[in-house]
Amino acid sequence: MLHDVFISHASEDKDSLVRSLAELLRDQHIEVWYDEFSLKVGDSLRRSIDQGLSQSRFGIVVLSPDFFKKQWSQWELDGLVARQNSGGAEVILPVWHQVGRDEVLNFSPSLADKVAVNSSLGLDEVARRLAAVIRPHGSTLVIAREHLIDYGWTPPVISDDWWLDVAAASESNDLEGGFQEPMGWGRWGFPLPERSKVPEDRGWRMACAAMQMTWQEAAESRPITQITHPDLVHEFIASQPGLDETCAGNLRYLISYAPQLTIPGFGGSYEEEIEAAYQRSRAACLARRAEGSDFGKALTTDKRSPICDDEFALRDPEFGRYDAPNIACGFVQGNSVANGPPVIYYSHIDYVAWVLSDDSTWLPAPVREKLRRGMAEWGVWPWDSRERQAIEEFGFEDQPFTGTFAQALYDSPTRSALQLSSDALRDLEHRLAFSASLLDLSEDGQEICERLLNSDFLDLYYAGQDRRNKRRNARS
Repeated sequence: MLHDVFISHASEDKDSLVRSLAELLRDQHIEVWYDEFSLKVGDSLRRSIDQGLSQSRFGIVVLSPDFFKKQWSQWELDGLVARQNSGGAEVILPVWHQVGRDEVLNFSPSLADKVAVNSSLGLDEVARRLAAVIRPHGSTLVIAREHLIDYGWTPPVISDDWWLDVAAASESNDLEGGFQEPMGWGRWGFPLPERSKVPEDRGWRMACAAMQMTWQEAAESRPITQITHPDLVHEFIASQPGLDETCAGNLRYLISYAPQLTIPGFGGSYEEEIEAAYQRSRAACLARRAEGSDFGKALTTDKRSPICDDEFALRDPEFGRYDAPNIACGFVQGNSVANGPPVIYYSHIDYVAWVLSDDSTWLPAPVREKLRRGMAEWGVWPWDSRERQAIEEFGFEDQPFTGTFAQALYDSPTRSALQLSSDALRDLEHRLAFSASLLDLSEDGQEICERLLNSDFLDLYYAGQDRRNKRRNARS
């Protein structure tokens, strides 16, 4: 259904009642099919009225002396009666305007038997009584729809199937209430208000779910990721009703989805909140470090407890003393990955291509270098069969040589021993060409390939591999 209500009336009654009634109902967020609202120059009158009749939940019939004289208005009434008889539900809402029971009885005995509202009660009372039926008090869906309208949306009427998707979204997190709850909301998802059986609370939860469902779809289609320029991230947040205040109330989620906002100067309207949270984190971590705590020492360059939580590493002048691979991991996969929200959008090699491209130069030079070094040393970026499956949805086409570059890396114990065959080089350029196209980078695959091969990137990769091997050997 596209409308809550259709108004069937005689044109002579517009000035005395119908126009003002339609406007009052619309002011109460009721979707009204009324010819002065709904018809445009060039529309087919008959087809438009047929659509209004068939796609409205209710039909207000303004019964008046002029209505009784009109063949056209009676035809509209016949349509509403047919709908009511076929569906069984009450559809017709009579309004008596300058007529009494005897006149309505002479026109239609079945209409005279229906409870009606008389225009003599006054326009406000007529609108109130009609709205009480159209928007029943305490309806969860009506409450949800009202909230969305307050946020500037134009949601469909509550009988539309769209609300089934909203209802599903409001119950979508099977991990809700547990320590892994963040994992259940999906990218750009946030905790919904608590479940409740109270209609007002349920309606608010459904409204939040509807808004979240919409901004999550937008974040996927644009997409909005860690490599999106901060200005575009803020523009996205501002464009999505309800998202700004949700981000402000769930700062750690925001930082997970957009870690670039933690870089000084990139926080926009959240800058002060991010700085305050960082300072609290730094104070707590420095106190822990002063006590000689071993917490997190395996992640740092000096093998002592870090000087801030990992989500603020890009904000700290010393990067929290975290080593580069852990900073890259947090940027790409999210901090506290064991139970944090899902963050990664592209494959690891795509993030490598981006950080090697000039498109990442909006990052401060120290941050960009730390991420470049971290991605290289982290060593998870070579692509194999599992990675190929993960990017099929983006349109990647496997080739006979796909995977030969990764295999060459795995087979060579050191950088100096690495020998790249023609197939391995083709594989590297082919995969980076896909990254360049996917991310719309300024460079082509060949240029990114040269930047990877002609820098210390592979040296850093093998250095990282060597450190991991030594740690594994030490544990065994």
